[in-house]
Amino acid sequence: MQKKKSYLYGTFFLIVSVVFSVLTKTVDVGPQLSGPPAEIGFSTINNRFHAFTKVHMSFYDITDVMGIIAIGFGLIFGAVGLFQLIKRKNIFKLDRYIYCLGGTYALLGIIYAVFEKISINYRPIYMNGINIAEPSFPSSHTLLICTILTTAIIQVNRIFEGYKGIKTGLTVFGCLYIAVAVVLRLFSGVHWLTDIVASLLMTTSITFFYYGLSKEEKPVKVGKHSA
Repeated sequence: MQKKKSYLYGTFFLIVSVVFSVLTKTVDVGPQLSGPPAEIGFSTINNRFHAFTKVHMSFYDITDVMGIIAIGFGLIFGAVGLFQLIKRKNIFKLDRYIYCLGGTYALLGIIYAVFEKISINYRPIYMNGINIAEPSFPSSHTLLICTILTTAIIQVNRIFEGYKGIKTGLTVFGCLYIAVAVVLRLFSGVHWLTDIVASLLMTTSITFFYYGLSKEEKPVKVGKHSA
């Protein structure tokens, strides 16, 4: 994929994410039928889907662990960046993807902070036995897991260019990891359907931008790192 196309797709999904967020705040606004006494957008489909899935805290606990593991994947790239810094002795000589991954992870933190202040939805249940409404839009765990894994898949395919077996194995693992995390979070009952959809839209936008911004003129490959 060309850089221009990746930026166009990233921009498109960014716009869709913003529009979806606005619609979630304004369309079919009605009372939550569970959890805090609050109102929610797309109330019909959200309430019906939550009634269908019910609450499965075991799924929630599993995805919590998966989120921690995903952060561990991110720390591996952080360690690579630190190794490059020590070896090259110049922060400006790190591989482009290291900067882009750092920026991506920082962006995840910014998105989390913003939506903690701008509450669009509240969780459909009270958490930890405390009657306090918690913001739930977007699903931060879904956004974190999907973004870290999709950007990792992109980079792994670039680094291991020519190693088809490794590329295929790691890509399949990453895709399965994402799929399991999304399904379990969706059916855990601690988020509304729109929370998950918003996270997937945001992930898609971020991933396309990452693809273009991190693309080197000469792809970085195993054994090809310059000192």
